[in-house]
Amino acid sequence: MEAFRKIIEVVEWEAFHKDRVESGIRRMLGRVDVVALHFLENCVSCALCKTACPYYYVDEKYSPVNKAEEARKIYRKELTFAGKLLGPLVHARKPGSAEDLRRIAEFAYACTNCGACYVTCPFGIDSGALINHIRTLLTATGRVPTILQAFEVAEISGMYLEIPGLMQAWDEVMKKAAEAIGRELPFDREGAEIMLFPTLIDTLFTPGAVVGAINLLTRMGVDWTLPSKPLGIRPPIATVIGDAEGVKTQLTKIHEYLEKMKPKKVVLVDGGFVYPAMRWKLPTVLGTRPSYTVLHIVEVVHEALKKGGLKVKTTDDKVTWHSPCQLGRRGGVILEPEEIMRTVSKGYRQLPHHGIRTLCCGGGAGMGCMTRDMHEMMGKLLGTSLYDLIGNREKSFLDAAEKRYKLSIKRKMDDIERSEAEIVVTACPVCIHTIELGAQLYGPKVKVLHIAEYLSEHLEE
Repeated sequence: MEAFRKIIEVVEWEAFHKDRVESGIRRMLGRVDVVALHFLENCVSCALCKTACPYYYVDEKYSPVNKAEEARKIYRKELTFAGKLLGPLVHARKPGSAEDLRRIAEFAYACTNCGACYVTCPFGIDSGALINHIRTLLTATGRVPTILQAFEVAEISGMYLEIPGLMQAWDEVMKKAAEAIGRELPFDREGAEIMLFPTLIDTLFTPGAVVGAINLLTRMGVDWTLPSKPLGIRPPIATVIGDAEGVKTQLTKIHEYLEKMKPKKVVLVDGGFVYPAMRWKLPTVLGTRPSYTVLHIVEVVHEALKKGGLKVKTTDDKVTWHSPCQLGRRGGVILEPEEIMRTVSKGYRQLPHHGIRTLCCGGGAGMGCMTRDMHEMMGKLLGTSLYDLIGNREKSFLDAAEKRYKLSIKRKMDDIERSEAEIVVTACPVCIHTIELGAQLYGPKVKVLHIAEYLSEHLEE
């Protein structure tokens, strides 16, 4: 498609443009608030966070401290007296060459922003947040993976609604859901108790989760509705590349639709970055207090089970729960999923690392998108070959990123193997995709399901 060829024009993996670097630095430092200032100034480089990071096990140079140091170097050079005067003597410098940008990109895209370093740090330093700031700089310079840039442009512009492959996937899932509940779906109804909010990625990666969530809400007997068209590909995708303005633009569009529909609750299927973005970031970014409450389907089901509004059959499945980093560690939904799973299965077993200490699967923050297979799959849906459009330097970067990504998964798979589970239940489409890939690469050969799909299969008749 011609539109995607235009996107390629802003992606630049080879040259060094000083004006774009300076613009990127301004955008990056423009995100520094009092919280980020704490992250920048108070790290003592004790490196206690390193073992929490899935990419540290790929190579020790990818420890959170090393990666976040790239942001601190720029901060010191631009905003501290010592940095301006002494420069490299106090580890203060700005990227001055294409090689500098290459190194920074390598570090920035060896991070899932999972928050494990944050909860491990004795001083509460969130290195993942600083690494996302670095991605702001890289996006401004054009060193952003084409596939992520394409998704962001398609989402913000609404172009995704005009792509037949994507909309066909959405329509097919909606048709299956209507068949599952035996009636037409209640699209775009104003004033409903619940607005179910599936994303386009939910329908592409985990269609059973969308159908399952619709089935669960129907069986609860609650008043619910859902959008007739997806409100984004996986909104706001701009989060992944550190585009603060893009985040605001997409959240504004979603918020305006929701305020028009006036639901009391907005219920998400995606437990990835969509959850903290919608629940915690939206009010801050937009400077408003929404009239609706944002929840995940897990929270709604948990409440229904407690009050007797939903009945499930008890099983002996050897099943475990993988807590998505954004839903659990960053979102705070820790206890509810495990309580649900213990209710459903007598064979439930907790992972060795669970709750706030759960191990990241390695695929978050866009890392799972940067594989050759993902480029080919999404290219077919988008109607163009994304991989053929990108340059050799970016292909080299993607090959290395894919290798790191696949190596990072093994730690999670070892944890699952120790649990002796046969089924892994989770709530994030990327976690599902990554753990399925990990099972193929390393074993154990587990079945991976979204919790909405798993529960829908275990409802009492």
